[in-house]
Amino acid sequence: MGAILPDSVKRFLAIYDNLRSENPEDWSNAVHSCRKILEDLADAIFPPAEDRIIEINGKEKKIELGKPQYINRIITFITNHSNSKSFQKLVGSNIKFIEDRIKSVLNAAHKGTHKTIFSKEEADRYVIYTYLIVGDILSLTEEELDEQVFNNKLR
Repeated sequence: MGAILPDSVKRFLAIYDNLRSENPEDWSNAVHSCRKILEDLADAIFPPAEDRIIEINGKEKKIELGKPQYINRIITFITNHSNSKSFQKLVGSNIKFIEDRIKSVLNAAHKGTHKTIFSKEEADRYVIYTYLIVGDILSLTEEELDEQVFNNKLR
């Protein structure tokens, strides 16, 4: 994680400090930091790009992939790696599951922005979700890096 998301490692350390607090405001800050980690992840694995048009069930749909659309960029990255061995082990064919997990963290982060999270357990849960999401997605990049190393050895 440190090589791909060095700032996020620091954020996770700050998050854990916030979770040790007895102050609900600190718990909200921890959850809000999860959003920043997801933004860092999106920037690292799928930098902002031109919007794309895709076809779903015979209908065209525009996918926005700009800087603010970090969730779309993460989902697009996952979709682009859906044929990888790691993807099949982690997600199978259910990309909606990971998308829902990401959106639940995002919704909690927005809640943390606008009001205090009152339960430490709630904050803990969203931090754990974020950590698992980041780990799952980074495992897809590891397979890609392994292939690059293997191909370089063949040259």
